[in-house]
Amino acid sequence: MSSVEAVDDHYENHFGGKPDLMISLDLRWTTELTNYDYEDLAALFDSEYEEGWGKWSPKTGYGYARGELHALARSRGQLLGYAATARRFIGVGRKEVLIAGTGGVITRKDSRGTGVGRQVLAALQEANREFAPADFGFLGCREAVVPFYEACGYARLHKLTKDVSPQDAMTVIRSNGPTMICAGTKPISSWPDGTIDLRGLPW
Repeated sequence: MSSVEAVDDHYENHFGGKPDLMISLDLRWTTELTNYDYEDLAALFDSEYEEGWGKWSPKTGYGYARGELHALARSRGQLLGYAATARRFIGVGRKEVLIAGTGGVITRKDSRGTGVGRQVLAALQEANREFAPADFGFLGCREAVVPFYEACGYARLHKLTKDVSPQDAMTVIRSNGPTMICAGTKPISSWPDGTIDLRGLPW
């Protein structure tokens, strides 16, 4: 499952919601993130999750796998949306697949339904076809936000997925999803058959 997915209203824009915002979107590797970026990220995550999960930490997040490529959407200097990907070879049946695991998907509450989340994910998808190549994009989510991800070009897989629990980084978790993929350097139709083994923490 993705660590956070505050995107419930993002797909409102496809059905007569608020107009798209004029945003600037930056893609940065972890080594390129600034103290200013980390301060903005902490404020964004804490505004959504501090009460239930505690303060966000740049070193540990909420226990999920860390991103390597970060998409930050801003308007007038304010951070409105964020998501990150990290590439990993995983097992799918008897094959190895290079995925860009996607996590930390979040949009500020007052900016949902404006297209921010869609633009953030589109930028990461383009990167996975170009300068951060991966066979596919990959994420886990809640049932309630499946329509949003489908509107963003993801397809649902109905396959068993194994990963490691973020609670202790040891316990193996088996889940039937929802699990979503999008095209990277390969089309969705070429995803192999079989159980999905993430070989580590989910994003």
